[in-house]
Amino acid sequence: MPFKAARRHEYWSIDIRYIEHHQLPDIKGPVYVISILENFSRMLLASAISERQDTAAYLRVLASALRNYGAPEAIVTDSGGVFYSKRAMAIYEALDIRKERIDPRQSWQNYIEAHFGIMRRLADYYLNKAPTLDEMKKAHRKFIRDYNTQIHFAHRERNDNRHSPQDVLRGVLARTLPAPTLARIFFATEFTRHLDRSGYIRFRRWRFYAESGLAKQEVQVSFYTSTLKIEYQETELAYYTMEWEENKRIKEVKNPRLIETGTRRATINVVDART
Repeated sequence: MPFKAARRHEYWSIDIRYIEHHQLPDIKGPVYVISILENFSRMLLASAISERQDTAAYLRVLASALRNYGAPEAIVTDSGGVFYSKRAMAIYEALDIRKERIDPRQSWQNYIEAHFGIMRRLADYYLNKAPTLDEMKKAHRKFIRDYNTQIHFAHRERNDNRHSPQDVLRGVLARTLPAPTLARIFFATEFTRHLDRSGYIRFRRWRFYAESGLAKQEVQVSFYTSTLKIEYQETELAYYTMEWEENKRIKEVKNPRLIETGTRRATINVVDART
């Protein structure tokens, strides 16, 4: 079979599947499952329920796997656009990850397709009946735990008493990456802004607080999947988590985190506000 691994972290298989028969009243259309499978052990390294299947959603899952397990030798996907976006391709190149593609209309070549079959049999009932997105994510997390720790058909004949994906992986890491290196690769400086007199920048009809002590100064604004970071001369000032609407407008800003600096003033009343 193509992409059969001879060692751990030789290949990671990645794909996106649809949950179309859910009971979530506020979501019109499918919910997506974005998953990354390690081919040798069949362990699910990262997986997320998402309202979108765009590049940002994919890169959030990829970043999680890379943080926890290091960088594989190769990534295997179909020809989906999110896997071949300029941003994704730049990350593969920066991390020296080889990009492999299954043949057209040959989904069986992607190891994760068999895993999705297991998910349909064992988890779809609970995913589809979940009344809220939080409940769906909870059911998905339970499936991940159960799948990784239960006996896998592919390992049933091993004679080392390791029969689950988690036992076969044995905690072995791929080529590990220092956190600052990974952050630098995923962050892409999109623009610069000047702080207003109160220490805010304006972006997409929102105001993000950075530092009132640096009023009128130029700052750098970067993205890391759903995270926005503001820096001044390589000094981090603030982080924000953003949720996006389909039309690329910011839906919600949450989890503001201000970094202590020598210019930080004592009282800050507002850290983000929509204009």
